[in-house]
Amino acid sequence: MKSASLGFVALGLIFGLTAGAIAANPQQVNELRETNQCRGCDLRSIPLPQASLANADLQGADLRGANLRGANLAGANLTGAFLSGASLRQANLRGADLTEANLSGADLTGANLDNAKLRGATWIDGTIK
Repeated sequence: MKSASLGFVALGLIFGLTAGAIAANPQQVNELRETNQCRGCDLRSIPLPQASLANADLQGADLRGANLRGANLAGANLTGAFLSGASLRQANLRGADLTEANLSGADLTGANLDNAKLRGATWIDGTIK
């Protein structure tokens, strides 16, 4: 299956869900879709499976509980992002900057972390050095 674009996922899935289904801020979702950046955004529980977010600037974004399964986050700036409980299964995080990110309880099964920066990231059982 080809990777879905963020625009398709954001517009097709997010606005098709019931109002209480997600906690993400709709204006910030639109900002991410239009500019591929959204520093400090509230994107909690956002459904973005297979999204194309390569080189996205999500520094300090709140992605707790987000579905990023199979998403392309290669080269993304996730410095200080909150990814606790997020599904990053099979996600491409190659070269992503996860410095000081909170990954507690995140599902990274099969994720590509080649050349990812993980210094100071909070992991399930502590901090990555």
